Amino acid sequence: ELFTDGQFKLMDEEFDEAIEIFTKVLQEDHGQGKVYQARAVAYLKKGDKKAALKDIERAVECNPENPRFHFHKGAILFQQDMLDEAIESLSRAIDLDPSHASSYFLRGQIFEKIGDEESASADIGRATSLSREQSKASKIVDF
Repeated sequence: ELFTDGQFKLMDEEFDEAIEIFTKVLQEDHGQGKVYQARAVAYLKKGDKKAALKDIERAVECNPENPRFHFHKGAILFQQDMLDEAIESLSRAIDLDPSHASSYFLRGQIFEKIGDEESASADIGRATSLSREQSKASKIVDF
């Protein structure tokens, strides 16, 4: 319940309050990767990239098999211009979930930034293809 309150604060862009709530949750249980991830997002939205990276690394430690944690770590590293590390995190996210289009897209952007046009094109193409497949699947289910 407390975690949900923190998520609402995050959505309302009340970042300090969200961080405070997430910190309380973590004081009760340090093994909550999703709480570290949420607090990392709040820190990132506040502009505290160092604290965001520290929290997302804790989230990965809690659950190293969660592709979304690796994706968010890659995104935070990208924002810090730590491109090789970002590619490594995004590649791990893709290894864990080959259908995660956002990981391909962001990794493609990074490849483009470093001048690797072939890899960038391949990743962005894969992201586009996955997005189309997922969109078609949702239309079939939702008809």
